[in-house]
Amino acid sequence: MTTSIAAVTICAKNYFAKAKVLRNSYLEFHPEQSFYILIMDRKDEAFAAQHPDYQLIWVEDLAIEDIYKHAFSYDVIEFSTNVKPTILKRLLAQHNKVLYIDPDIEVYNYLSPVFDALDHHAITITPHTLTPILDGKHPNDIDFLKFGAYNLGFVGVSNDAEAIRFLDWWSSRCLAFGFYEPQLGLAVDQKWIDLVPSYFPSTKIMRDVGLNLSFWNLHERFLSNKEGAWLVNDVSKLYFIHFSSFDTENPTAIASKQNRFTKGDRPDITTLYERYALKLKAQDTGNYSANQYSFDFFEDGVYITAAMRRFYACLSERFSDEKNPFAPSSKARLFGEKKGLVSKKLMPTKRQNFKSMDDYAFQLKIIYFALRIVLKVFGPVRYFALMRLLPQLSSIRNQEKVIGD
Repeated sequence: MTTSIAAVTICAKNYFAKAKVLRNSYLEFHPEQSFYILIMDRKDEAFAAQHPDYQLIWVEDLAIEDIYKHAFSYDVIEFSTNVKPTILKRLLAQHNKVLYIDPDIEVYNYLSPVFDALDHHAITITPHTLTPILDGKHPNDIDFLKFGAYNLGFVGVSNDAEAIRFLDWWSSRCLAFGFYEPQLGLAVDQKWIDLVPSYFPSTKIMRDVGLNLSFWNLHERFLSNKEGAWLVNDVSKLYFIHFSSFDTENPTAIASKQNRFTKGDRPDITTLYERYALKLKAQDTGNYSANQYSFDFFEDGVYITAAMRRFYACLSERFSDEKNPFAPSSKARLFGEKKGLVSKKLMPTKRQNFKSMDDYAFQLKIIYFALRIVLKVFGPVRYFALMRLLPQLSSIRNQEKVIGD
Protein backbone atom coordinates (compact mmCIF):
# COMPACT_ATOMS: atom_id res chain seq x y z
CA MET A 1 0.00 0.00 0.00
CA THR A 2 1.17 3.49 -0.83
CA THR A 3 0.34 6.66 1.08
CA SER A 4 -1.35 8.24 -1.90
CA ILE A 5 -4.86 9.61 -2.29
CA ALA A 6 -7.19 8.87 -5.19
CA ALA A 7 -10.66 9.77 -6.41
CA VAL A 8 -13.00 7.82 -8.67
CA THR A 9 -16.22 8.45 -10.52
CA ILE A 10 -18.60 6.05 -12.25
CA CYS A 11 -20.50 6.58 -15.49
CA ALA A 12 -21.63 4.98 -18.72
CA LYS A 13 -20.13 6.36 -21.93
CA ASN A 14 -23.04 8.76 -22.44
CA TYR A 15 -22.01 10.66 -19.28
CA PHE A 16 -18.32 10.81 -20.13
CA ALA A 17 -18.29 14.57 -20.83
CA LYS A 18 -19.43 15.16 -17.25
CA ALA A 19 -16.75 12.81 -15.95
CA LYS A 20 -14.15 14.78 -17.93
CA VAL A 21 -15.25 18.10 -16.41
CA LEU A 22 -15.12 16.55 -12.96
CA ARG A 23 -11.71 14.98 -13.58
CA ASN A 24 -10.24 18.25 -14.88
CA SER A 25 -11.58 20.24 -11.94
CA TYR A 26 -10.39 17.67 -9.40
CA LEU A 27 -6.88 17.40 -10.81
CA GLU A 28 -6.61 21.18 -11.02
CA PHE A 29 -6.63 21.30 -7.22
CA HIS A 30 -5.16 17.84 -6.56
CA PRO A 31 -2.53 17.40 -9.31
CA GLU A 32 -0.47 14.94 -7.24
CA GLN A 33 -3.38 12.51 -6.87
CA SER A 34 -4.84 9.79 -9.11
CA PHE A 35 -8.27 10.06 -10.71
CA TYR A 36 -10.06 6.98 -12.06
CA ILE A 37 -13.20 6.61 -14.17
CA LEU A 38 -15.16 3.37 -13.93
CA ILE A 39 -17.02 2.84 -17.21
CA MET A 40 -20.39 1.09 -16.92
CA ASP A 41 -20.44 -0.35 -20.42
CA ARG A 42 -19.04 -3.37 -22.18
CA LYS A 43 -15.34 -3.05 -22.82
CA ASP A 44 -14.66 -0.88 -25.85
CA GLU A 45 -11.01 -0.80 -26.89
CA ALA A 46 -11.66 1.91 -29.48
CA PHE A 47 -13.18 4.16 -26.82
CA ALA A 48 -10.24 3.52 -24.51
CA ALA A 49 -7.80 4.31 -27.30
CA GLN A 50 -9.47 7.70 -27.79
CA HIS A 51 -8.69 8.58 -24.14
CA PRO A 52 -5.11 7.45 -23.57
CA ASP A 53 -4.45 9.93 -20.75
CA TYR A 54 -7.37 8.74 -18.64
CA GLN A 55 -7.21 6.04 -15.97
CA LEU A 56 -10.17 3.98 -17.14
CA ILE A 57 -11.52 0.86 -15.47
CA TRP A 58 -14.25 -1.24 -17.10
CA VAL A 59 -17.01 -2.73 -14.97
CA GLU A 60 -16.39 -6.13 -16.57
CA ASP A 61 -12.91 -6.10 -14.99
CA LEU A 62 -14.18 -5.77 -11.40
CA ALA A 63 -14.37 -9.54 -10.87
CA ILE A 64 -17.90 -9.31 -9.47
CA GLU A 65 -19.42 -12.77 -9.17
CA ASP A 66 -22.33 -13.24 -11.59
CA ILE A 67 -21.69 -9.77 -12.98
CA TYR A 68 -23.94 -10.26 -16.02
CA LYS A 69 -26.85 -11.28 -13.82
CA HIS A 70 -26.45 -8.04 -11.89
CA ALA A 71 -26.13 -6.04 -15.12
CA PHE A 72 -29.35 -7.64 -16.34
CA SER A 73 -31.30 -7.17 -13.08
CA TYR A 74 -30.53 -3.46 -12.68
CA ASP A 75 -30.86 -0.42 -14.92
CA VAL A 76 -27.89 1.83 -15.61
CA ILE A 77 -28.38 4.07 -12.56
CA GLU A 78 -28.96 1.16 -10.21
CA PHE A 79 -26.01 -0.87 -11.51
CA SER A 80 -23.68 2.15 -11.52
CA THR A 81 -24.43 2.97 -7.91
CA ASN A 82 -24.41 -0.65 -6.75
CA VAL A 83 -20.78 -1.24 -7.77
CA LYS A 84 -19.58 1.84 -5.87
CA PRO A 85 -18.36 -0.09 -2.81
CA THR A 86 -16.64 -2.63 -5.07
CA ILE A 87 -14.48 -0.06 -6.84
CA LEU A 88 -13.72 1.78 -3.59
CA LYS A 89 -12.45 -1.42 -1.98
CA ARG A 90 -10.35 -2.23 -5.04
CA LEU A 91 -8.70 1.20 -4.99
CA LEU A 92 -8.04 1.01 -1.26
CA ALA A 93 -5.60 -1.80 -2.07
CA GLN A 94 -3.50 0.87 -3.84
CA HIS A 95 -4.22 4.06 -1.89
CA ASN A 96 -4.68 4.99 1.73
CA LYS A 97 -7.58 7.39 1.07
CA VAL A 98 -10.15 7.14 -1.73
CA LEU A 99 -13.04 9.44 -2.59
CA TYR A 100 -16.03 8.55 -4.70
CA ILE A 101 -17.46 11.60 -6.54
CA ASP A 102 -20.49 11.60 -8.85
CA PRO A 103 -19.71 12.57 -12.48
CA ASP A 104 -22.10 15.56 -12.38
CA ILE A 105 -19.96 17.35 -9.80
CA GLU A 106 -17.40 20.11 -10.26
CA VAL A 107 -14.64 20.80 -7.71
CA TYR A 108 -13.62 24.36 -6.80
CA ASN A 109 -11.02 23.90 -4.03
CA TYR A 110 -8.61 21.48 -2.43
CA LEU A 111 -10.76 19.15 -0.30
CA SER A 112 -8.81 19.64 2.91
CA PRO A 113 -11.77 19.13 5.30
CA VAL A 114 -12.35 15.67 3.84
CA PHE A 115 -8.71 14.59 3.93
CA ASP A 116 -8.35 15.91 7.48
CA ALA A 117 -11.42 13.94 8.55
CA LEU A 118 -10.06 10.76 6.96
CA ASP A 119 -6.92 11.09 9.07
CA HIS A 120 -9.07 10.16 12.06
CA HIS A 121 -12.14 8.42 10.61
CA ALA A 122 -12.77 5.43 8.35
CA ILE A 123 -15.74 6.94 6.49
CA THR A 124 -16.89 10.45 5.55
CA ILE A 125 -20.40 11.27 4.31
CA THR A 126 -22.39 14.44 3.65
CA PRO A 127 -26.05 15.04 4.64
CA HIS A 128 -28.49 16.24 2.02
CA THR A 129 -29.30 19.15 4.28
CA LEU A 130 -28.31 20.49 7.68
CA THR A 131 -31.55 22.31 8.52
CA PRO A 132 -35.16 21.05 8.58
CA ILE A 133 -37.40 21.96 5.65
CA LEU A 134 -41.12 21.20 5.33
CA ASP A 135 -42.64 24.10 3.42
CA GLY A 136 -44.96 22.32 1.01
CA LYS A 137 -42.23 22.23 -1.63
CA HIS A 138 -39.88 19.47 -2.78
CA PRO A 139 -37.50 18.12 -1.70
CA ASN A 140 -38.33 18.26 1.98
CA ASP A 141 -37.92 16.26 5.17
CA ILE A 142 -40.42 13.65 3.97
CA ASP A 143 -38.50 13.20 0.72
CA PHE A 144 -35.26 12.69 2.67
CA LEU A 145 -37.01 9.94 4.65
CA LYS A 146 -37.70 8.22 1.31
CA PHE A 147 -34.36 8.71 -0.44
CA GLY A 148 -31.93 8.89 2.46
CA ALA A 149 -30.53 11.45 4.86
CA TYR A 150 -27.11 11.39 3.16
CA ASN A 151 -26.22 12.07 -0.44
CA LEU A 152 -24.03 9.35 -1.89
CA GLY A 153 -22.82 11.44 -4.78
CA PHE A 154 -19.87 11.75 -2.46
CA VAL A 155 -18.25 9.41 0.07
CA GLY A 156 -14.71 9.09 1.36
CA VAL A 157 -12.97 6.08 2.90
CA SER A 158 -9.57 5.49 4.44
CA ASN A 159 -7.59 2.26 4.35
CA ASP A 160 -8.86 1.14 7.71
CA ALA A 161 -10.28 -2.19 8.90
CA GLU A 162 -13.63 -0.57 9.70
CA ALA A 163 -13.82 0.98 6.22
CA ILE A 164 -13.25 -2.46 4.67
CA ARG A 165 -16.00 -3.96 6.85
CA PHE A 166 -18.26 -1.11 5.80
CA LEU A 167 -17.56 -1.62 2.08
CA ASP A 168 -18.15 -5.38 2.34
CA TRP A 169 -21.46 -4.81 4.14
CA TRP A 170 -22.54 -2.07 1.74
CA SER A 171 -21.58 -4.10 -1.34
CA SER A 172 -23.56 -7.14 -0.24
CA ARG A 173 -26.67 -5.00 0.30
CA CYS A 174 -26.29 -3.10 -2.96
CA LEU A 175 -25.73 -6.11 -5.20
CA ALA A 176 -28.65 -8.00 -3.66
CA PHE A 177 -31.16 -5.17 -3.01
CA GLY A 178 -29.90 -2.12 -4.91
CA PHE A 179 -33.23 -1.32 -6.53
CA TYR A 180 -34.78 2.12 -6.90
CA GLU A 181 -38.05 1.44 -5.07
CA PRO A 182 -38.45 4.19 -2.45
CA GLN A 183 -41.99 3.01 -1.70
CA LEU A 184 -40.33 -0.07 -0.16
CA GLY A 185 -37.51 1.81 1.55
CA LEU A 186 -34.96 1.05 -1.18
CA ALA A 187 -33.08 3.84 -2.94
CA VAL A 188 -30.17 2.12 -4.74
CA ASP A 189 -26.92 2.46 -2.76
CA GLN A 190 -27.98 5.60 -0.89
CA LYS A 191 -30.66 4.65 1.64
CA TRP A 192 -28.40 2.01 3.22
CA ILE A 193 -26.11 4.78 4.43
CA ASP A 194 -28.74 5.95 6.93
CA LEU A 195 -27.63 2.92 8.98
CA VAL A 196 -23.91 3.59 8.71
CA PRO A 197 -23.38 6.02 11.65
CA SER A 198 -25.01 3.40 13.90
CA TYR A 199 -23.20 0.36 12.51
CA PHE A 200 -19.77 1.91 11.93
CA PRO A 201 -18.74 4.32 14.71
CA SER A 202 -15.72 5.66 12.81
CA THR A 203 -18.02 7.63 10.51
CA LYS A 204 -17.60 11.38 10.15
CA ILE A 205 -20.70 13.34 9.10
CA MET A 206 -19.31 16.34 7.24
CA ARG A 207 -21.28 19.47 8.13
CA ASP A 208 -19.27 22.01 6.14
CA VAL A 209 -21.78 23.92 3.95
CA GLY A 210 -19.16 24.19 1.19
CA LEU A 211 -19.36 20.45 0.54
CA ASN A 212 -21.98 19.01 -1.84
CA LEU A 213 -23.99 22.13 -2.59
CA SER A 214 -26.97 21.17 -4.72
CA PHE A 215 -30.67 21.75 -5.34
CA TRP A 216 -31.67 19.82 -2.22
CA ASN A 217 -29.91 22.27 0.12
CA LEU A 218 -30.22 25.60 -1.69
CA HIS A 219 -32.76 26.71 0.92
CA GLU A 220 -29.89 26.93 3.44
CA ARG A 221 -26.90 27.82 1.25
CA PHE A 222 -26.07 30.93 -0.73
CA LEU A 223 -23.07 31.69 -2.91
CA SER A 224 -21.01 34.85 -2.89
CA ASN A 225 -17.74 35.89 -4.45
CA LYS A 226 -15.24 37.81 -2.34
CA GLU A 227 -12.03 38.94 -4.03
CA GLY A 228 -12.28 36.13 -6.57
CA ALA A 229 -13.03 33.38 -4.04
CA TRP A 230 -16.39 31.60 -3.98
CA LEU A 231 -17.93 31.31 -0.51
CA VAL A 232 -21.01 29.58 0.87
CA ASN A 233 -23.02 31.60 3.40
CA ASP A 234 -19.96 33.88 3.69
CA VAL A 235 -18.43 31.36 6.13
CA SER A 236 -17.02 28.47 4.10
CA LYS A 237 -15.05 27.95 0.93
CA LEU A 238 -17.03 26.41 -1.90
CA TYR A 239 -15.52 22.94 -2.31
CA PHE A 240 -17.85 21.35 -4.85
CA ILE A 241 -21.25 21.72 -6.50
CA HIS A 242 -23.35 18.68 -7.35
CA PHE A 243 -25.16 19.54 -10.60
CA SER A 244 -27.79 16.85 -10.18
CA SER A 245 -30.68 16.94 -12.66
CA PHE A 246 -28.82 19.59 -14.66
CA ASP A 247 -30.10 20.83 -18.04
CA THR A 248 -27.19 21.93 -20.23
CA GLU A 249 -29.49 23.96 -22.48
CA ASN A 250 -31.25 25.63 -19.56
CA PRO A 251 -28.61 25.85 -16.84
CA THR A 252 -30.29 28.36 -14.52
CA ALA A 253 -33.47 26.27 -14.23
CA ILE A 254 -31.68 24.58 -11.26
CA ALA A 255 -33.27 21.10 -11.37
CA SER A 256 -36.38 19.33 -12.58
CA LYS A 257 -36.58 17.32 -9.34
CA GLN A 258 -37.43 20.35 -7.22
CA ASN A 259 -40.12 23.04 -7.21
CA ARG A 260 -38.85 25.38 -4.50
CA PHE A 261 -37.04 27.67 -6.93
CA THR A 262 -38.01 28.78 -10.41
CA LYS A 263 -35.68 30.08 -13.09
CA GLY A 264 -34.15 33.37 -12.01
CA ASP A 265 -34.86 32.90 -8.30
CA ARG A 266 -31.19 32.29 -7.47
CA PRO A 267 -28.93 34.83 -9.21
CA ASP A 268 -26.15 33.88 -6.79
CA ILE A 269 -25.64 30.54 -8.56
CA THR A 270 -26.13 31.76 -12.13
CA THR A 271 -22.48 32.36 -12.99
CA LEU A 272 -21.23 28.93 -11.95
CA TYR A 273 -24.21 27.09 -13.43
CA GLU A 274 -23.75 28.81 -16.78
CA ARG A 275 -19.99 28.15 -16.71
CA TYR A 276 -20.66 24.48 -16.03
CA ALA A 277 -22.92 24.25 -19.09
CA LEU A 278 -20.21 25.81 -21.26
CA LYS A 279 -17.63 23.35 -19.93
CA LEU A 280 -19.87 20.40 -20.78
CA LYS A 281 -20.37 21.70 -24.29
CA ALA A 282 -16.62 22.21 -24.68
CA GLN A 283 -16.19 18.51 -23.85
CA ASP A 284 -18.58 17.58 -26.65
CA THR A 285 -21.33 16.44 -24.32
CA GLY A 286 -23.77 16.01 -27.23
CA ASN A 287 -21.52 13.49 -28.94
CA TYR A 288 -20.97 11.43 -25.78
CA SER A 289 -24.64 11.51 -24.81
CA ALA A 290 -25.52 9.79 -28.09
CA ASN A 291 -23.94 6.57 -26.80
CA GLN A 292 -26.45 3.90 -25.84
CA TYR A 293 -25.96 1.91 -22.65
CA SER A 294 -24.48 -1.45 -23.68
CA PHE A 295 -26.36 -3.47 -21.07
CA ASP A 296 -29.72 -2.16 -22.28
CA PHE A 297 -29.61 -4.72 -25.09
CA PHE A 298 -29.32 -8.43 -25.67
CA GLU A 299 -26.21 -9.40 -27.61
CA ASP A 300 -28.19 -9.37 -30.88
CA GLY A 301 -29.36 -5.78 -30.30
CA VAL A 302 -32.87 -6.43 -28.98
CA TYR A 303 -33.88 -3.96 -26.25
CA ILE A 304 -34.33 -5.10 -22.64
CA THR A 305 -37.38 -3.44 -21.08
CA ALA A 306 -37.48 -2.25 -17.48
CA ALA A 307 -40.29 -4.72 -16.78
CA MET A 308 -38.13 -7.55 -18.14
CA ARG A 309 -35.37 -6.62 -15.70
CA ARG A 310 -37.69 -6.59 -12.69
CA PHE A 311 -39.41 -9.87 -13.51
CA TYR A 312 -35.99 -11.43 -14.09
CA ALA A 313 -34.95 -10.23 -10.63
CA CYS A 314 -38.02 -11.61 -8.88
CA LEU A 315 -37.75 -14.94 -10.73
CA SER A 316 -33.96 -15.20 -10.47
CA GLU A 317 -34.06 -18.80 -9.19
CA ARG A 318 -35.45 -19.92 -12.53
CA PHE A 319 -32.28 -18.67 -14.22
CA SER A 320 -29.75 -19.52 -11.49
CA ASP A 321 -27.73 -21.89 -13.69
CA GLU A 322 -27.39 -19.38 -16.52
CA LYS A 323 -24.28 -17.17 -16.51
CA ASN A 324 -25.19 -14.88 -19.41
CA PRO A 325 -28.84 -13.77 -19.66
CA PHE A 326 -27.87 -11.38 -22.49
CA ALA A 327 -27.38 -14.23 -24.96
CA PRO A 328 -30.06 -14.33 -27.69
CA SER A 329 -30.84 -17.95 -26.83
CA SER A 330 -30.75 -17.53 -23.05
CA LYS A 331 -33.53 -18.79 -20.80
CA ALA A 332 -34.18 -15.18 -19.80
CA ARG A 333 -34.65 -14.13 -23.43
CA LEU A 334 -36.97 -17.05 -24.23
CA PHE A 335 -38.99 -16.39 -21.08
CA GLY A 336 -39.25 -12.68 -21.90
CA GLU A 337 -40.47 -13.34 -25.43
CA LYS A 338 -43.05 -15.86 -24.19
CA LYS A 339 -44.43 -13.38 -21.65
CA GLY A 340 -44.35 -10.32 -23.91
CA LEU A 341 -41.61 -8.58 -21.94
CA VAL A 342 -39.15 -8.12 -24.81
CA SER A 343 -39.41 -5.29 -27.30
CA LYS A 344 -37.66 -4.79 -30.62
CA LYS A 345 -38.23 -1.06 -30.23
CA LEU A 346 -36.06 1.16 -28.06
CA MET A 347 -38.35 2.32 -25.26
CA PRO A 348 -36.25 3.86 -22.48
CA THR A 349 -38.05 4.12 -19.16
CA LYS A 350 -38.13 7.62 -17.75
CA ARG A 351 -37.54 7.78 -14.00
CA GLN A 352 -40.60 9.32 -12.40
CA ASN A 353 -40.76 12.00 -9.72
CA PHE A 354 -43.47 14.00 -7.97
CA LYS A 355 -44.06 16.07 -11.12
CA SER A 356 -44.89 12.99 -13.19
CA MET A 357 -48.49 12.85 -11.90
CA ASP A 358 -49.38 15.53 -14.42
CA ASP A 359 -48.25 13.26 -17.28
CA TYR A 360 -50.78 10.56 -16.38
CA ALA A 361 -53.96 12.56 -15.91
CA PHE A 362 -56.08 10.30 -18.14
CA GLN A 363 -54.73 7.07 -16.66
CA LEU A 364 -55.22 8.39 -13.13
CA LYS A 365 -58.81 9.27 -13.93
CA ILE A 366 -59.44 5.63 -14.82
CA ILE A 367 -57.60 4.39 -11.72
CA TYR A 368 -59.59 6.67 -9.41
CA PHE A 369 -62.84 5.47 -10.99
CA ALA A 370 -61.78 1.85 -10.41
CA LEU A 371 -60.85 2.62 -6.80
CA ARG A 372 -64.28 4.13 -6.15
CA ILE A 373 -65.80 0.83 -7.26
CA VAL A 374 -63.40 -1.14 -5.05
CA LEU A 375 -64.29 1.06 -2.06
CA LYS A 376 -67.99 0.46 -2.64
CA VAL A 377 -67.57 -3.32 -3.03
CA PHE A 378 -65.00 -3.89 -0.26
CA GLY A 379 -66.27 -1.39 2.30
CA PRO A 380 -64.11 1.10 4.21
CA VAL A 381 -62.34 -1.38 6.51
CA ARG A 382 -61.11 -3.82 3.86
CA TYR A 383 -60.45 -0.96 1.43
CA PHE A 384 -58.12 0.68 3.95
CA ALA A 385 -56.33 -2.63 4.55
CA LEU A 386 -55.92 -3.13 0.78
CA MET A 387 -54.39 0.32 0.37
CA ARG A 388 -51.82 -0.58 3.04
CA LEU A 389 -50.77 -3.53 0.88
CA LEU A 390 -50.49 -1.64 -2.40
CA PRO A 391 -46.95 -0.26 -1.83
CA GLN A 392 -45.71 -3.84 -1.61
CA LEU A 393 -47.65 -4.81 -4.71
CA SER A 394 -46.38 -1.77 -6.64
CA SER A 395 -42.96 -3.43 -6.91
CA ILE A 396 -42.79 -5.76 -9.89
CA ARG A 397 -40.47 -7.90 -7.78
CA ASN A 398 -43.55 -8.79 -5.71
CA GLN A 399 -45.69 -9.61 -8.73
CA GLU A 400 -44.53 -13.12 -9.55
CA LYS A 401 -48.14 -14.32 -9.84
CA VAL A 402 -48.86 -11.67 -12.49
CA ILE A 403 -46.47 -13.24 -14.95
CA GLY A 404 -47.67 -16.79 -14.32
CA ASP A 405 -45.76 -20.03 -14.75
